[in-house]
Amino acid sequence: MTSVTSVTSSPSQFPATPKLRWRLGAVQLAYSTVADGDQRDPLLRQAWQQSLGISRGVVPRQVHGTVVVDATDAQGLLLADGVVSDDPTLGLGVYGADCPGLCLVAGPVMGVAHCGWRGVAAGIVQQLVNVMCSRTTIPKNEWLGLIGPGISRQNYEVDTPVLSARTWPATAVTPGRPGHAWLDVAQVIVDDLAQINITAITQSHICTAADPRLWSYRQQGPGIVQALMAWRT
Repeated sequence: MTSVTSVTSSPSQFPATPKLRWRLGAVQLAYSTVADGDQRDPLLRQAWQQSLGISRGVVPRQVHGTVVVDATDAQGLLLADGVVSDDPTLGLGVYGADCPGLCLVAGPVMGVAHCGWRGVAAGIVQQLVNVMCSRTTIPKNEWLGLIGPGISRQNYEVDTPVLSARTWPATAVTPGRPGHAWLDVAQVIVDDLAQINITAITQSHICTAADPRLWSYRQQGPGIVQALMAWRT
């Protein structure tokens, strides 16, 4: 399992909170909270995964890029922001402290990706779909997806470098003060998927900057990093 240097914290430092859970057919998903500690810490991540019943899990390192790799590619995971597998015994995850995670399910194939604005602007959503398409012939209109917690439009003001990174869907941008706008990254993901006929997408509609159970880099600075995990039951 890939890990990075992190702020070490103990779950006992934070009050217990209800688990954030969803289901996509036979796939379960969960999002950690500050009560579960910094998920970059291997011991805390293992403890949280075990509490969910996940015996084996893989999380890519994440570099705000577009690389999506197979879960067995240990070296590739060090440079990846997405991971794909058809191993029914393996959980897949991505970190997040404002950037939403995306999970797609196509029959036995499952993939997850870290979808910050840089990756979304550069094409991480399409790349995740491409890698999954290389492993399944299930029509994309039969795929299922979930967009996990992330910073919401009303809490995410961006400036010119972000706005000029790609042509953002009009549905995802609300004009603000000169040179700025409010960006809905989850809506961008929905629109990008709809362009390739993937429409059965569940949104968590949970804002990391507004939910007291979660840590927001934008609001609070460096600290706890959460994780979105997906596994089969």
